[in-house]
Amino acid sequence: MKTTMYLLGNAFRINQTKAPENLPSVQASKKFFKQMNIFERKVLGKKMKKSEGTAAEIYATALDLLDEYLDLVELPPTDSGNYDSEFSTKVGLSSRIT
Repeated sequence: MKTTMYLLGNAFRINQTKAPENLPSVQASKKFFKQMNIFERKVLGKKMKKSEGTAAEIYATALDLLDEYLDLVELPPTDSGNYDSEFSTKVGLSSRIT
């Protein structure tokens, strides 16, 4: 998932002179994964800083960061309902091209 988000974020470049690490979309994906790593450590009960908050607070912050990333790569936010149903590889009503 990290690689996919990095490549998608890198695809939204205005010009080729800016390093990929400096793109807002790539930086947003890094912030999201940093927050998710904190969330994972919290859930697994690993040693944490006391100031990091509860697992629910960390998860809510991660969702906000994900929405920021999705906006930068022109995808709908997590609360839009587009991600609620199972993904289908079918195109249209059936997978057949007619």
